Amino acid sequence: SSGNRREFLDMMLNWDRSFGAHHPSATIKYTQDSYIQTQNLGEDLKTGINKRNQDLAGRVAYNWNYRYFIDFNFGYNGSENFAKGDRFGFFPAFSLAWNIAEEPFIKKHLKWMNMFKVRFSYGKVGNDNVGTRFPYLYTIADRYKNGDNEIIYGGYDWAQYPSSYSFGGLGFADVASNGITWEVAEKNDLGIDLALFNDKFTATIDYFDEKRTGIYMVRNYLPQIVGLNGHNPAANVGAVSSKGFDGHFSYKQRINDVNLTVRGNITYSKNEVLERDEENNVYAYQMQRGYRVDQCKGLIAEGLFKDYDDIRNSPTQSWGKVQPGDIKYRDVNGDGVINGYDTKPIFRNKTPKLFYGFTLNAQWKNMDLTMVFQGAGMYNIRFNEVFSQMFFNNGNLPAYFFDRWHLEDSYDPDNTNWVPGKWPANRFSQEMGSSYRDSQ
Repeated sequence: SSGNRREFLDMMLNWDRSFGAHHPSATIKYTQDSYIQTQNLGEDLKTGINKRNQDLAGRVAYNWNYRYFIDFNFGYNGSENFAKGDRFGFFPAFSLAWNIAEEPFIKKHLKWMNMFKVRFSYGKVGNDNVGTRFPYLYTIADRYKNGDNEIIYGGYDWAQYPSSYSFGGLGFADVASNGITWEVAEKNDLGIDLALFNDKFTATIDYFDEKRTGIYMVRNYLPQIVGLNGHNPAANVGAVSSKGFDGHFSYKQRINDVNLTVRGNITYSKNEVLERDEENNVYAYQMQRGYRVDQCKGLIAEGLFKDYDDIRNSPTQSWGKVQPGDIKYRDVNGDGVINGYDTKPIFRNKTPKLFYGFTLNAQWKNMDLTMVFQGAGMYNIRFNEVFSQMFFNNGNLPAYFFDRWHLEDSYDPDNTNWVPGKWPANRFSQEMGSSYRDSQ
């Protein structure tokens, strides 16, 4: 059996008035919540401690004649995941807007324009999800977890005769991550809202610029002389920027008894790693800083080896035997050897930068027809296994593999004449080291 209990406290005060063309309003809200597991607590003391959050939020807004708008709000949030002194974060935001369609000149001469609002907003948002509870506390134990394995700390054998007197030692099961606090996203947004022809056509488009700092990451590259034995602490060391635009539109039209609606949307976003936990590298192109999140990296393919003279006159490839028809890679760092130091950012990554969609809807009496088209673009996928290795897992193979480099007579052991093709020569899996590499 299992059981838990949740407790909530919400208090909110609203004020909203109008004085002619002036429309002010204000809101203040206090919330706190608590969650406790009441059964099956196990051996971890943290399971029996309430999970708690505490928040204070407020908002002040004003608009003049629904033409000019100003809005300020804030959040003062507290999380149990951070130590005293770092527990609370203040996250303000404001926005400005101008509805040009409410100007007297527009209302008089462009009556078909129902709304044309230009707006700008700036704000900060906090994230306290660090994946564990109380990371600022350390734990001492006689054993610790390393993946699925339980490791027992070594002790000292005080005697071996007539019997062994061995006592285990103590060590860190968890190292405290002192000073960690909120991850903060700083966001800027510039947008336009449109409504035309009695709201037949509506559209919204936004340009956004976000910088996320203080990303919680494990410090994987601390020197071993520190003596952490793999129990590395975490810290707010990551930073990522993201920029792009987002938009959607809708058009409605009635033709006799048929109501038609056309909708479309598009989103484009590009990110870049500004800071993260990584060791210095002789070759800047092998760093993650300065490139996209989860940037694809690999070798640069310069074609296929034509013959053995071509192999001898090219940099040495360090992945086993090389033959005509194998992929020739670029020596990026110029040291005469093709190895891991020649991998660099290639293509994009596996996350699309572009999303788009289109919807057509028709209604007639009690009948409704909807067609939806959607897609994603500006990303790359990796051709793997069956698409790059013949007879992978004893399976079939694509027909395009027939256009590959191959021996003129593969049954003649003395034959060395190669027939060129579009694809690399086929190899046994143990001989594919040179060709079976991520590359562009």
